[in-house]
Amino acid sequence: MALLGPDFLGGRRKLYRATNPAGPWLAIGFAVALVLLNQLLQSGFALVAVTLFLDGSLENPGDVIKAYLIALFPAAVVTALAAWFLAKVRGGNPVEVLNLHWPKLGPGGWALVILGFLAALYAFIIVLVLALGLDLTQYEPTEGQDNSESIGMVKQAMFDIAHDPRLFLLVLPSVVIGAPLAEEFIFRGQLFAALTQTRLGFTGTTVVTSASWALLHMTEPWLSVASIFVMGLFFGYLLYRFGSIWVTIACHGVWNGIYSMIMFGSAGQ
Repeated sequence: MALLGPDFLGGRRKLYRATNPAGPWLAIGFAVALVLLNQLLQSGFALVAVTLFLDGSLENPGDVIKAYLIALFPAAVVTALAAWFLAKVRGGNPVEVLNLHWPKLGPGGWALVILGFLAALYAFIIVLVLALGLDLTQYEPTEGQDNSESIGMVKQAMFDIAHDPRLFLLVLPSVVIGAPLAEEFIFRGQLFAALTQTRLGFTGTTVVTSASWALLHMTEPWLSVASIFVMGLFFGYLLYRFGSIWVTIACHGVWNGIYSMIMFGSAGQ
């Protein structure tokens, strides 16, 4: 059926086939280098963002986070380009190394994949909340208060930004496109392809890359970090099933977009 696409109708067969001639140790080094490059680029672009959009003000940590969020998009584009060129080391094909095969999915297939991912992740969060008896109100931003210690610096910054539509529109591409692009290229791209060729195999690689990705978000509440780890496990399955990083980028972007809209709605109320 053209509506779903041949990759969706293929049952549970494995479509992942990426290889990385650079080898695991070089790939690990490249991943670390890309993370550092992304951070440096964000710092540089953040200084520009402060001057252009925040009136040169860095009076509180919230302004710093806002500047970094604005800077995330251009930093991510450069990071993705760097990942593309690094994937050519030792004769690598970037399309193979970075899992850039475009999936054969129709509109219905894309919709079902994304909705299935959202349903699975929300189900995990609901089960975790119910099992531990968590009070979700402690993870919600409060008008007129800085709750960054309990809800996380990024969530607090997004809530503050949502009060200013101009800033919100500047940050939205960073959150919906920039973060998924950079993070998926780093963790589900070259590094993933190399580690699957070791004794870790596909399952071990999924766990290791998910844990590494979650560790980058340790400034956030533990519930967010746990959700990011589980999200990484889901992304590993999606890679296994469809063999394309574009699927994980799309799911990642939709998740971040929903998160952003919730913050915008909360600020509006």
